[in-house]
Amino acid sequence: MKTTFTAAALAALLAAGHATAQAYTSDGTAKGQSQTEVIEVGADHQFMNIRTTYNSFEMEDSTNPMNKLSGPCFGVLEVRGGAVEGNGVCVLDGLEGDRVTLGWNARRRDPQGNIHGYWHISSGSGLWLKASGGGTFMSNVNPANGTATNTLRGAVTLR
Repeated sequence: MKTTFTAAALAALLAAGHATAQAYTSDGTAKGQSQTEVIEVGADHQFMNIRTTYNSFEMEDSTNPMNKLSGPCFGVLEVRGGAVEGNGVCVLDGLEGDRVTLGWNARRRDPQGNIHGYWHISSGSGLWLKASGGGTFMSNVNPANGTATNTLRGAVTLR
């Protein structure tokens, strides 16, 4: 059986597929409060159990759905001989009531103590249900008071 489409039907199908996806540059900063439990294994080897509660994400593009997200991020870092590796997840709520989960992977620490790595959208609800995207992050925590600043770069697409 052969299926044929008229030019108008084909154009409508293509337009419907493209009209539902919206891409956003996800450059911005998240600020919050962090608590870290350090577990010493040996000389120059430790694990860090981290939980940071972000009060608000401030994206450079105020129309980005990540703007004003808030919620906890948690995970574990292994620090050995100056090398850093670890991962975790963020469970964030938007102003519209929908939730998104971001996975993160830490890959290095710079001389100032900032943690650098990658983030990606792993799941969500509502407008985040079929979202995709990710990018890089640089996380800074003030050891004196736990104030956390996370600088994000990347992009997300909502479908």
